[in-house]
Amino acid sequence: MELQRYEKAKAYVYEQFAKINNEPLRIAALTHTAMVDSCITLLAISRSSALEKAKIAALFHDYAQYIDNCAHSEHARLSSLHAHQYLTQAKEFKVYEVDDICFAIAQHSKKEIFDSPLCELLKDADILARFLEDPNKPLTGIARHRLIDALADINN
Repeated sequence: MELQRYEKAKAYVYEQFAKINNEPLRIAALTHTAMVDSCITLLAISRSSALEKAKIAALFHDYAQYIDNCAHSEHARLSSLHAHQYLTQAKEFKVYEVDDICFAIAQHSKKEIFDSPLCELLKDADILARFLEDPNKPLTGIARHRLIDALADINN
């Protein structure tokens, strides 16, 4: 399983996060991104999905929230723009790969809507990561259902 493009993207993202001056924000960027990356790996394998695209989407999914310190309501859209810029400048990705990854990032906050398999992976990995980061925080509604389904997928 080749993940060379992922490794380059990871180096880039973590290099940018290392430049964040606000220590709590930098720590949050590193820890949450790593957790979503780990969760999406488990889910992608359990769902037989494209691992590299999933892991790259995880790297960039909250990028603007940490780099631009933007409003949460805008972070998914802005993160997808950052990802698009990186992926197109890297010149290692096919147009459909860039589109798939960026669409998943742009949609990942819309947990109540069902989208492409990559979108669903990212949404579920984000919820699973948030749960693992704070298991005492109550989950209700669609987030709870997504968590239960994600755990069942990993268990099978």
